[in-house]
Amino acid sequence: MKYLKLHPWNVNYKKAVQIQERLKKRIILKSSLKNLKNELVAGADVSYPPKRPVRSGTGGRCRAGIKESELFYAGVVVFELQTMQRVEEVTASGKVSFPYIPGLLSFRESPILLKAFAKIKSEPDLVILDAQGIAHPRGVGLASHIGLLLDKPSIGCAKTRLIGAYDEVGKKVGCYSHLTIKDMTVGAVLRTRKNVKPVFVSPGHKIDLNTSIDLVLKSCRGYRLPEPIRQAHNLVKKTAMGE
Repeated sequence: MKYLKLHPWNVNYKKAVQIQERLKKRIILKSSLKNLKNELVAGADVSYPPKRPVRSGTGGRCRAGIKESELFYAGVVVFELQTMQRVEEVTASGKVSFPYIPGLLSFRESPILLKAFAKIKSEPDLVILDAQGIAHPRGVGLASHIGLLLDKPSIGCAKTRLIGAYDEVGKKVGCYSHLTIKDMTVGAVLRTRKNVKPVFVSPGHKIDLNTSIDLVLKSCRGYRLPEPIRQAHNLVKKTAMGE
């Protein structure tokens, strides 16, 4: 699977913010999906190895402090949207090269995700990530950034809120409340499982909010998260733990 080279990755904070501001103007919030019956949907996730204690040279005791691996992993799982049957799965590993900075997660995790997507032999029509789309301080979360790089419709379906306000969500599956920033709707807080915490859905690129909600619900299989994300998470977590 090919992707676009829209900008360099070896940048500082100021340059990364400038890139986000530029990319925001390229985001399309209109669905380009045609025939949902035959679509392929890819779920993607990133995982880090568990933190392991640093052992001293005497007596095998652990020093106060934890050493974190420089490696991290990405996983992509592709499904048929209509049947939710698995088509293929891939993983990739690499070294972390950008620090964790709130609002700039895509500069940390996009390169390893692209490395995984490059291994995909099928051509997904849609990408769902456990991340934010336009529900982001500068309107370009990881899901939007990946959508632009892949030039594919993308949806952010996160477990937690990054930004925005919303009203209480009904308890039944399918109930949702608009997520807003200064009276602008940037997503929805959606109940995907009865009496379980809702998820935060926001369009990433080449898709609208209503279609994003419908597709998230369509791809859920009795769990809180859509099956493509859930399976990608399970895959990459096992890889990161060396199983």
